Amino acid sequence: MAPLQLDLSTQPTEDYLGPHGSTRMHTNKSGMSICQYYWPAAPGTKPKGILVLAHGHGCYLQFDWLRSQGPGKHCVYEGSFVQQLNAAGYAVCGNDNRGAGRSSGLRCYCDSFDDYVSDLMDVARTCTTLGIASFEEGLPKFVSGMSKGGCVALTAALTEPAQFSGVVCLAPMVSLEKVAKKGLNPYLRPLGSLLSLLIPRAALLSTDRNTMYPDLQAAYDVDPNCYHFPTRVRNAQEYLKATERLVANQSKLRLPLLLFHAEGDTMTDPQGTKRLYEAAESPDKTFVSPPNMWHVLLKEPGHQEVERRILHWLDQRTEAPAGQGLDK
Repeated sequence: MAPLQLDLSTQPTEDYLGPHGSTRMHTNKSGMSICQYYWPAAPGTKPKGILVLAHGHGCYLQFDWLRSQGPGKHCVYEGSFVQQLNAAGYAVCGNDNRGAGRSSGLRCYCDSFDDYVSDLMDVARTCTTLGIASFEEGLPKFVSGMSKGGCVALTAALTEPAQFSGVVCLAPMVSLEKVAKKGLNPYLRPLGSLLSLLIPRAALLSTDRNTMYPDLQAAYDVDPNCYHFPTRVRNAQEYLKATERLVANQSKLRLPLLLFHAEGDTMTDPQGTKRLYEAAESPDKTFVSPPNMWHVLLKEPGHQEVERRILHWLDQRTEAPAGQGLDK
């Protein structure tokens, strides 16, 4: 019965948008219909800033950023970190990637990683032009991503740094060296470019599972809106190229950075994030290794401290008087 209960088309909008949120179906440059989400700051609060969100591989925005109710149930706005951000004065927006959630396209497939970045930038550039309450021109704008979305966010920050006032990443996909050593991946990697041309949509490359928190893995497994097959060849090749490009340019990151990565993460490589932290030229950068956590940092036990750190970091960069020192 779980797949029927998780039909996105029948979910009441207030469940995932809250009392004031909205969606917009945007036709991108590829002619695809991309679902964009807008959660305004809570009425009565003074808007402090805007947070633009990116989600991870195989997931969709609602699944990654809203509150889990357990396997077989929709993730919801009530009690979520997005609701906390809104209550604290932050307008929040983002999109389902092409091929994910309520957006159109072949599930979990892209022709180019830059397509994901382009769709995110469509939201970042236009969110203050739509007349939505609290999405005000001139507010500081931050970009935040988890897992693959972290690579999207960091790439966007490198591509158009003037759009953003800072970057927040949760277990970002910075290096794929660990993943490349699993299953058949070592044998397929040398053939990546050729396979990407010949069979780009084939699902061949393995990913890891959440054995530390099986209830969260179960929630993913029974959600038909998530992607449940090996990574497609084109995506794997594009992810590899995107991370190599990110590593080659990571020293150029000069925006304020807040990076979270748990030592126990086997999905993405914490060492890659540490190296990015060390190489980035930003004078304002913070790396946090949350204890006893795996990869899904907004859902696992300990997520409250991660959320507290993010809110504190944002508040210091939107409320601190000019010249005041920042507590990292």
